[in-house]
Amino acid sequence: MTKTSTSKTNVNLPTQNMFQSTIDNESDAEIDLFYEQIKSKLDGLIKNPSDESIGRILAYSKKK
Repeated sequence: MTKTSTSKTNVNLPTQNMFQSTIDNESDAEIDLFYEQIKSKLDGLIKNPSDESIGRILAYSKKK
């Protein structure tokens, strides 16, 4: 008969060290600083189409 056993430490489960290393890599202050640096560029990505553009898109969609 074959004897089997289960390890007391499961190698497939993440360890606390895995979570701690990601937390240590970037602190909240670093993330906030990064956001402040790119905020103006993100605001520039906002598009406000004119009423004429919206009308053209709607007219085109009704044709098909």
